[in-house]
Amino acid sequence: MTTMNKIEKALQMINEHDWWWAWAEYCGDARDKAYGHMRAFVELVSEISDKVIVSTLRELWEVTAHKAWTDDKEKKAKYESIREELTATIFLSEIKMAA
Repeated sequence: MTTMNKIEKALQMINEHDWWWAWAEYCGDARDKAYGHMRAFVELVSEISDKVIVSTLRELWEVTAHKAWTDDKEKKAKYESIREELTATIFLSEIKMAA
């Protein structure tokens, strides 16, 4: 898997993660699946050699979680703005790698 494939997969995993597992009716199974998904994300990202991209993907994970867990519209807007900046940073890095 190329670095760009890993980045695309990591972004997909962020968007697919079950941020609401803690509120599931049967928390144990949902928690285990969410933890497994998180571990898979960490393992995938650790295979990327570009430390800036790794750091940015990890930060993007955290910001996405904070956005999912807040009801405050201003905070959601702030987190979305940060997500957009981080995503732009990743795509600029991808373009540089492709060149």
